[in-house]
Amino acid sequence: MKGVQDNVLTLANPQFSIVRIQMKSQNQQCSSSPERYLGLPNMVGRQKKEAFQNLVDRIVMRIDGWSSRLLSQGGKEIFIKAILQAIPTYAISVFLFPKKGAGKRGIHWCQWKLLRRSKDEGGMGFRNMAQFNISLLAKQGWRLLNYPDSLVAQVFKAKYFPESNFLNSRLGNSCSYVWQSIWATKATLEKGLIWKIGMGMKISITEDAWIPNYVNVRLRSRVDNLQIDKVADLIYSNEREWKRDLIVNTFPEDVADLIFQIPLSLEPHEDF
Repeated sequence: MKGVQDNVLTLANPQFSIVRIQMKSQNQQCSSSPERYLGLPNMVGRQKKEAFQNLVDRIVMRIDGWSSRLLSQGGKEIFIKAILQAIPTYAISVFLFPKKGAGKRGIHWCQWKLLRRSKDEGGMGFRNMAQFNISLLAKQGWRLLNYPDSLVAQVFKAKYFPESNFLNSRLGNSCSYVWQSIWATKATLEKGLIWKIGMGMKISITEDAWIPNYVNVRLRSRVDNLQIDKVADLIYSNEREWKRDLIVNTFPEDVADLIFQIPLSLEPHEDF
């Protein structure tokens, strides 16, 4: 039976057979059941809730293993934070979890907005799991930008954005759910990413975010008839100083003040 399964897998996915051969040549174990890897589904279809039902079952099993009657309110709080909310952490760092409505209704401690507010602000400090999910996936997108030579970054680049980078990528058709999940956080990343100015050769004055504390992030609507394109044109390369006269005559006063607050290193380096 095992041989039949291997043949079916080989016909359905030739890459799988190649991976098996490579793993066997390196004396690595190869699973005969590729539906899951490290507890996560390898393939996620339209029935996303069913794909992650095992996590719900694990949480329910944990709850059933504890008697809520024997726990104080403080004990329940620790149980939820340290155990229940920690169970899906690895999974939500890989997949964007589907939104699900409220389950069984019971007696509420207080309003949800107070439950998820930090204790310093008078709340109870419970994680907002939807936002936590986005933040972990955004971290994966950050790694694609900062470690382009890593294996996973090269695989994603070859398949989804061969001619550009992650920030300029498109979702595309027939893409994996992992890519859909990471790509969904691109807008969140764009809100927080900003260039660190070195020589300024890679940074567009109007198209990129490079001015800290600037409300509109980019200068697209604040500069008209701009004759220069790169931030390098605003810097004296030898003196490593801003071209103050050019900046004052080109940008509004509030923008010029923010630019002058950006420090320039004495030694030129690449923008990042």
